[in-house]
Amino acid sequence: MFRCFDVTSSLQDCARSLRQSLRSRVSEKEKRAMAHSAKIDQDLGERGRQEANVLKILLLGTPESGKSTLLKQMKIIYSRGFTKDELVSFTPAVLDNLLTSMKCVLHGMGVLRINLSNRKNKAHARCVLKCESCVGEDGELIPFAAFAFCSLWGDQGVRLAAAKGHEYQLNDSALYFFENMGRIIAPNYVPTEADVLRVRVRTRGIIETQFSYKNSIYRMYDVGSLRSERKKWFSYFDDARAVLFVVALNGYDLTLPERPCLIRYNVNVKSNFCQYLCSQILYMNKTDLFCEKIVNSERHLRLYCPDFRGPDCDVTAAARHVTAMFITRCTASGRLAFPHYTNATDTPAVGDVFSAVINSITQQNLQAVPLL
Repeated sequence: MFRCFDVTSSLQDCARSLRQSLRSRVSEKEKRAMAHSAKIDQDLGERGRQEANVLKILLLGTPESGKSTLLKQMKIIYSRGFTKDELVSFTPAVLDNLLTSMKCVLHGMGVLRINLSNRKNKAHARCVLKCESCVGEDGELIPFAAFAFCSLWGDQGVRLAAAKGHEYQLNDSALYFFENMGRIIAPNYVPTEADVLRVRVRTRGIIETQFSYKNSIYRMYDVGSLRSERKKWFSYFDDARAVLFVVALNGYDLTLPERPCLIRYNVNVKSNFCQYLCSQILYMNKTDLFCEKIVNSERHLRLYCPDFRGPDCDVTAAARHVTAMFITRCTASGRLAFPHYTNATDTPAVGDVFSAVINSITQQNLQAVPLL
């Protein structure tokens, strides 16, 4: 009996000890879980405070207006620029732009009825027109493409057609790439920042760039310009401090890639960007190309904007008229817009204009704060 009692007592002691141990273990788990939860709450709170100090700017505009170029400039001016690996990653895009531009010129020669000055270049022209890609598996330019590009660019007919590119919508960077062809087609070519600024890569989805300026953090969003991409714009308007709408001044005679029947200015002016409550900034871009077209071409602004009454070669009058088209649209909806003129490939000029843009945003935000 005593032995049996001792065993029973021992079992009870073991059970009691086990329950205490389990309670202790559960308590430790709960403590760790509570500590982990508190850390998550703290991190979320800290991130929320950081996000509250981030100024969001949304970039809008039609294709080839220069939005992506401005975004690259922000990285160059206010961040650390592009690393060598990042520059190398643009190599296929630059080579593809070179191929696309040469194809466009060859098609333009047909439109303008300009012949090749050297008949031997017909074979090179056929090869280029049939070529889907001029980049090999190693990322380098295919040798036959390099020879064809050099031969065609040496042809006076090709050069004449390229000089008249505004008559068939040759992309803005084509002449730059043609003039730098010797460097671009060389072995082991690495794009420069100037090359990267001019390369045309279609924006799909939303590209975000963050940088610091005057002790503030800015986050700039570049969204796709094509109609199929525009539905993605609206989710970024709610907490944006400013909408930066980029207008290619020289696009008054150009049509949209996806809708060739529509002049780009008409679509720009009809845009609903001015209905939002944040600051409205107009970037009147490509001033250099606009000046060249107004002064040297016969594609006068009055032919595309019948209400323009200024002289044909008056750049200032033409620029003011175009700007007024957008300002009037904003004013009609009760909103203000701050116009700025720039050339997105000119790094110092972009820095100066962006400083003025920040001053405009700051001024409007201060005016929106109610007085106590």
